Amino acid sequence: MTDRLERSLDRLADYSDDALLAELRRLADYLGRSRITIRDIDDHGRCSYALLKQRFGGLTNALKAAGLSASLFHRDVSDDDLLDELERIWEEALSRDGRRPYKQDLARYGSRYSQGPYYRRWGSWIRACEAVLERSRTDTHSRANQPMVPTPTEERSGRRTSVKRRIPLSVRYNVLRRDRFICATCGRSPATHQGTVLHVDHIHPESKGGQTVEKNLRTLCEDCNLGKGAS
Repeated sequence: MTDRLERSLDRLADYSDDALLAELRRLADYLGRSRITIRDIDDHGRCSYALLKQRFGGLTNALKAAGLSASLFHRDVSDDDLLDELERIWEEALSRDGRRPYKQDLARYGSRYSQGPYYRRWGSWIRACEAVLERSRTDTHSRANQPMVPTPTEERSGRRTSVKRRIPLSVRYNVLRRDRFICATCGRSPATHQGTVLHVDHIHPESKGGQTVEKNLRTLCEDCNLGKGAS
């Protein structure tokens, strides 16, 4: 018997406000997290989202009343804030799953925002992802000719050591796709070896004049990359 059918036979007997809030807390305990979504309610809940909206005016209000976390919902949040958060989620999905982010990753990686603001601003999830890449490409071009800035420690000592630029998301994504999300040293990938975390590494180090361009970058798993550094 499917989970959905089981729940259809096990709906709430009591639809008081207290019972609905108790159901949200039960669902959060079942899922193992305090932030739940409309999809979670549809997939696992014993009451409908429509009823919660009717009683509490929406999921955010219901979650707050139940003492649970709600994804931030700000109509005045800036595009850059939304894209910064999506870029962070993308970095997690790239490194840990070997792919671009899915909508479900917002909850999986603890996004500050639900998928709603992304749909309202860009019309679809794919377009929001494209906006992140486009911004990253623009930033890459604008920073290409900027000198590397020494760290505060280097400024105090007057000595220049290894200064690393952060590799832009668009470049990391292209390198990982080019290498098929497989470590160039050991051949592991998140798809074949659970728990594998991927890095993008300079072949010719920046400290020795290596550039942050795709032809000078390769995919390494975390173990190989850290092992290389230790050796």
